[in-house]
Amino acid sequence: MILDAHMHLGEDIIFNTDDSEEALLAYMSEHGIDAALLQTGILPNDPKKANQRLYDLTKKYPGKFFGAAVLSPYTERSEYESFMHWAVKDLGFKALKLQGFAYCAAPASPQARKIFDTARALNVPVIIHTGNGVPTALPSMAIPIAKEFPDLKIVLAHAGGGMYGCEALIAAQTCENIYLETSWCSVLDLKSYVETIGCSRLMFGTDVPLNAGVELAKYRALKLTDDQYEQCFWKTARDVYGL
Repeated sequence: MILDAHMHLGEDIIFNTDDSEEALLAYMSEHGIDAALLQTGILPNDPKKANQRLYDLTKKYPGKFFGAAVLSPYTERSEYESFMHWAVKDLGFKALKLQGFAYCAAPASPQARKIFDTARALNVPVIIHTGNGVPTALPSMAIPIAKEFPDLKIVLAHAGGGMYGCEALIAAQTCENIYLETSWCSVLDLKSYVETIGCSRLMFGTDVPLNAGVELAKYRALKLTDDQYEQCFWKTARDVYGL
């Protein structure tokens, strides 16, 4: 069983991507990936329509696709809370996402705080982009908010993205409620994570279909035990997101 804990569906007018349903199904079939936690693009033209499209895919393939909701942190608080209540309670999405790099909003910023307040109220984790886009995307920026919300599970997407991999590890060592999703990190960082914080804090992700083979190869190079692979490949994501 392999669950991709970080993948996107549809247009993103910030990063100029547009992954289709057909592309997602094709990469999963090619690489033996059984399920995926999907986000919309960080900024689609119509966020509600984009999230509805994602929901439609989860209903068409139950147990194969799950949703995570993304909305600009600059959205007015009551509108943000209403949107996320719809996404979680009506659509069944499993997490909220902060892309601080795209919006220049660090986790502890006034703009982003509503994300953590809303996630706590809805009892779902928060995914935070880390890596490219410093200083807002530095893994250490998640530490103060993780300490303030110790009951909230926080996933550092990309685990620092390679350059800040060591900092992502420090954040996870500092805060037990921080987990690492490892797309774009180096194989040496991944080895260090396994040895230091263990597989129960790690989850496999790809981010884009073209990256799937690379991410699988990094894990397989480590020659982990079957139990370790099961934990990283699906059990951590299952437990964190309540899948």
